[in-house]
Amino acid sequence: MFITIILLSVAICLIVTYLYKIKSSYDYFRRRNIPGPPPQFFFGHYLTLWNVPFYSRQLQKWTQQYGNIYGLFEGTRPVYVVSDVDFLQEVFVKQFSSFHSRRRPFITRILKGNRAHLFSAQADQWRRQRHVINPTFSAAKLKMMAPLINQCIESFMNKVNDMNGADFNIYALYKRMTMDVICRCAFGIDVDMQNDLDNIYMKKSIACFEIDVEKLSIVKLSNVMPFLIPFLTQIFKFGLFVQRTTQKWSSNMLPENDGLPATWLIERLEELLKQRLSSESKRTDLLKLMLDAATEEEIKDDTSEELSSKKLHYNEVVLNIFLFMLAGFETTSNTLAFATFALATTPHVQDKLQMEIDEIWEDDIDKLDYDTVANMTYLDMFVREVLRMYGISSQAITRECNTSVNICGHQIDKGCVILPDVYSVHYNADLWGPQDPNIFDPERHSIKRHPLAYLAFGMGPRNCVGMRFALMELKMCLVRLLRLYTVKAGAKFQEGMTLTEKFIITPEAVNIRLENRHT
Repeated sequence: MFITIILLSVAICLIVTYLYKIKSSYDYFRRRNIPGPPPQFFFGHYLTLWNVPFYSRQLQKWTQQYGNIYGLFEGTRPVYVVSDVDFLQEVFVKQFSSFHSRRRPFITRILKGNRAHLFSAQADQWRRQRHVINPTFSAAKLKMMAPLINQCIESFMNKVNDMNGADFNIYALYKRMTMDVICRCAFGIDVDMQNDLDNIYMKKSIACFEIDVEKLSIVKLSNVMPFLIPFLTQIFKFGLFVQRTTQKWSSNMLPENDGLPATWLIERLEELLKQRLSSESKRTDLLKLMLDAATEEEIKDDTSEELSSKKLHYNEVVLNIFLFMLAGFETTSNTLAFATFALATTPHVQDKLQMEIDEIWEDDIDKLDYDTVANMTYLDMFVREVLRMYGISSQAITRECNTSVNICGHQIDKGCVILPDVYSVHYNADLWGPQDPNIFDPERHSIKRHPLAYLAFGMGPRNCVGMRFALMELKMCLVRLLRLYTVKAGAKFQEGMTLTEKFIITPEAVNIRLENRHT
């Protein structure tokens, strides 16, 4: 009885201590005179962020209320939400060494060794991967891939030509075109992607975006109770084991049961890598360029070694191709969708684009290359304005503080998260005036702005590695389309532009019709 009372007392003391620790943690920003919405006990601001339909707009709303630097809590973890561009410049550029990694859910943190790609890799592993992959996206390499992109755009234009002035959802065609580009340019798969409506790669890629990792129950629990992560890690690993065992058994019994979409895609890419290693393919694509700098030997990241001797492990090649596949498919098709919306709603801008295209691309109508689109100044400003006004994601460019540091008079502790409020930056009248930032105006980009006023591809050493590839694809597609057609709003144009936000912001449809310019 006495022992029971002692154990019960100890348990009560531990609970009280834990609850007190939670409560006191919410004084973090108050002690630093940083404003912010009041947190809810235990959850911080998660209950709000888990339930709002638009995460990005909620951040923007709080910024309007609390200013360009304010505090949130993920459970008890402090998060600085920032739209102060001088502060962001310190984090992303000047003091990058103290903010070299992204915030990640724990289920990606347990994938150690060679099981990480550029987006989730940390510290020296990221540095080595970036060093190896950067040359893959050089101007010379992109020029070599331009013919492959042209082939995909040609298939897209054939589909467009079949519409004969009728209303249609061009967003659906963009998705198939961008997936076709990735399949051909990333890993050399020539499939009839744009005609095969049941293409398995397309289905699995779309399914990957249906899963919001941050909304998984096990991830939510780890965020509000981080001390459980070791225990949750074991549960997660056991769950993976059970899932794989069940999948292996059920796939023999039920061939259509092929497991999680991401698992299926990675397994197909692993098979493709083995095929490429055993063949003498001379095709120039991202997979070949990475395999030229890859090894099956174990790699240990060590800052004392010269980066010039670094390579990618074969597992890293597979995962980075998987990353490029998903990122290049969804984000590029979304940007094309929003670009088309802008064309239909600003006909004077579309006229200027068509004038530039007709002036610069006047030779071979059947050929378009990297240099041609690179010389189109107004087109570049147009794409930049699309990405300014219709940002794809606010959550992709977070940074985690890896060592305590002072930023613009604020002492940032190790483990804190910096979350840029991209919408507030992109719609800041002081940064983007004198024109109203709510008005679509490509020519505002002819004026030099603050280096951190534009965050479409991130900023600093860890910006989007595929930026130039994405821009080349976007511009080539728009040029081909606008050379032949004028974009007009369809009958259900506004209804289709219903937006949803998971990790990225997507429209439901872009219903338009096309008028032939030459008939």
